[in-house]
Amino acid sequence: RPGHPLTEQPVTTERYAAVPHLTVSRRGRLRDRIDGVLAERGHERRVIASAPTTATALQLARDTDLVVTLPDAVTRSIRDQLGLITLPLPIELPEVPLCLLWHQRHDNDPAHTWLRETATRVLRAPFTPPATPDQ
Repeated sequence: RPGHPLTEQPVTTERYAAVPHLTVSRRGRLRDRIDGVLAERGHERRVIASAPTTATALQLARDTDLVVTLPDAVTRSIRDQLGLITLPLPIELPEVPLCLLWHQRHDNDPAHTWLRETATRVLRAPFTPPATPDQ
């Protein structure tokens, strides 16, 4: 959000880790893969709470100084409406593979093939950067 302490200077790993964080977890987990990457670099972030849904987390971030770390694809369509600002992470996160599994008896089933192709297209779409006017 405008006026958040992280928006005042470039985001470094140290500054990112020092601010209060909120995770998104239906199970109330306060740690996720970001914490492992930070630990490898000698940092620990201050996670003070978890929210059960992304919508709840974004509402809390809008009204507080809490930081929620989410993929751009998740926030892209709603951040302007909520008055939120997104900033690049100061660390590189490894990609998370997304896999579809099915029984081999469905390999040549036209309906199942269509379903797999549709699921792949739909699941990739939010993570595809929007086209720029030059493209």
